[in-house]
Amino acid sequence: MIQHSMFHEKGPVFWWTGLAGVMAAGTIVILFASLVIESVPVFKAEGISFLWGVDWFAGENYGALPMIFGSLAVTGLAVVMVLPFALASAILTSEFLSGRARLMVKAAMELLAGVPGIIYGLMGISLLTIWVRDVFGLIDGNTLFTAGLLLAVMILPTIMTLSEDALSSVPGELRDTALSLGLTRMETVTKVVVPQALPGLAGAVFLGIGRAMGETIAVMLVIGGIDRLPQPWFNLFAPGQSIPSKIGREAAEALGFDVQWSALIALGLVLFVMVMTLTFAGNVLLRKAR
Repeated sequence: MIQHSMFHEKGPVFWWTGLAGVMAAGTIVILFASLVIESVPVFKAEGISFLWGVDWFAGENYGALPMIFGSLAVTGLAVVMVLPFALASAILTSEFLSGRARLMVKAAMELLAGVPGIIYGLMGISLLTIWVRDVFGLIDGNTLFTAGLLLAVMILPTIMTLSEDALSSVPGELRDTALSLGLTRMETVTKVVVPQALPGLAGAVFLGIGRAMGETIAVMLVIGGIDRLPQPWFNLFAPGQSIPSKIGREAAEALGFDVQWSALIALGLVLFVMVMTLTFAGNVLLRKAR
């Protein structure tokens, strides 16, 4: 009788919400399966060595390592450069600004987070590449470093706003208790608030990394578009290629060519797995923080 009444208490909203969740999960599964199936021809041609091959010549052989390295390099560089500024801005906004000023800063950051990538790309190719070329004495400013710097600017609003949310979610009683025990405002922030918000801060960073890894147009305009590893490998002032920029450059011309198209799909599969893993980790950490 109790089970029967509980069944009837679940109204249409519950079932429609459940259906939407199943459809979303199903879409992800179908997308992943499609990527795997479309990737089969290149793995038949190149084997698993496709993932660490260093040469990419359309119609001859395909190696994904330069693109994987480029994606990891520019994303890692962006995170290293943006993290101090994003966390410092989040702490300032959450702990030291008044309510009105805090709302203004958050509104500005959220507006910046919504700017299309192509706008950042145009600013990067017209201003950032020239600045990098002149400051570092390079022949060309289209480099992995330029792409990482541009991505840092792009993900700053995302990491900052999510980090501020994580800091603001820490109960005010903890701050009051710490202050009543004699801790200064800064000591309260560094020893009480930040440790409590750490899962949320980590989640914000993971979600920012996920956005950086998937950025296509902006990176494609400033990275240089060279399908090879830099020499030496840690030379970030060399031109390179990321997975999204490679797909963006060759997708139109590769459509209909079996192995080349399959190689691009396989790159998309690698990117899909990387981004989904990071996004899932970020969501888990944010949920734990809440």
